[in-house]
This record gives sequence, structure tokens and C-alpha cells, in this order.
Amino acid sequence: MCAILMSNNISKFEVLYDGNLTRGNFSSGVLCLYDGNEQQTIKKQGTLDFNSIQLDERCDYFIGHVQAPTSAARHWSYDTSHPFESLSWSVVHNGVLTNDNKLKREYIPWDENTVDTSVIPNLLQYFTEECNGECPAPITIKKVLNLLEGTFALGIIDTDSNDVYIARQGSILHFNDNGDVSTLGGEGFTLLPEGVIMMLSNNHDAWSIVDTFETKSPFLFI
Repeated sequence: MCAILMSNNISKFEVLYDGNLTRGNFSSGVLCLYDGNEQQTIKKQGTLDFNSIQLDERCDYFIGHVQAPTSAARHWSYDTSHPFESLSWSVVHNGVLTNDNKLKREYIPWDENTVDTSVIPNLLQYFTEECNGECPAPITIKKVLNLLEGTFALGIIDTDSNDVYIARQGSILHFNDNGDVSTLGGEGFTLLPEGVIMMLSNNHDAWSIVDTFETKSPFLFI
């Protein structure tokens, strides 16, 4: 199991992190988005001590992931931990893809990462470059989501613009009207509908649907 959490408030982010630790404490990752297109990525084995890492309060938006050990990678390494990145994309993922090896062979045979999530940012990069960076981000995201089989709850960041998107198929993900996201729900949170792509406003305080994709969920993966 894994969990995704996001917030524009550092205190709320820490609360969401602590609440989602029941989903996994093998590895933790944080992506901080700053005004413009700057980011800071933190990946660490085990749990985060917020007194030690002291997240930058200047950060405009915090994106986190907690991970249980997977069959593909039981020894921690930076390259097999979330967020997964390509040149223009960063992704956090909860779920299990069932066609990642097939997608590697067909589109990105150079991807040798053993974790299924790696195909997502690399496919996003593939289609971004295929249209010379001129395709709107939601269209590129839709192309990739339509290819994925299995289960996923995703936080997708266009690191060229720092725009944030969420989507799910099978796996659970919740959001609220303040711009927060959490795998585990709670008061004020709503379950993200399957098959929609939602984008965070520039103020990082509201979500809106920007596109849809074809869902192929075989079951609910919690």
C-alpha cells in the first residue's frame, strides 16, 4: 500500500502525512513547488522528522508520498522512490500497473527501472516530445492514462509550469475545496470520481475538471 497527500499549508501537510503513515512507512517523498517553475524534491527511507528536515515555508504547494516496500524493490534507493521524474514531469502513484512492461517495450524500451510507476513520467515525456511540446498538458495526460492498465491514483506535476493534476482508476484518492488531497479521506474530503482529470487552480486552493479518460478498472485497490 501507498498514500498520496497534498496541501498548500505546511501544518496541514504535516497532519496529512502523519495520518497517511498507516499506508506505508518504508519510504517517504516530498515535492515542494515554488512560484514559477522551481521545485525541491526530498526522498528518504523510512519516515520524515519535520523537526529535522524543516520544510521550506516559502513553498507554495507540498506534494507527498508514503510507500510500503514493493516486490520489485525491497531495498531503498532514490531511483525506486516517489516522486518519479522525467525531464518535464513528476508523478506520485498509489496502485499497481499490469501492463508497464508492455508499455516499455512499445514506447520507452530504454526504461530499465524495476518499479511500475517509472513508465508514467517517461510516457508523459514521450508524448510531450512527440508533439514538440505544443500539446496542452491535459491532452498529453489523457493519452497516457488511456494506455495504463491496472489501478492507479496519481498526482501529476508538469514541472515546466508547476501545474498539478490528479486522476484515479481503481485506487482511492480524496480531495477537498481547499486544494488538499489525501489517500485517506475525512471530514470535508470527497472521493475523486474515476475517469476525470482534475487540475489545481493557480492559487492552489481549488480543483476543477479539465478532461476525462477511459477507465479500465478491474477492481478497487485499497
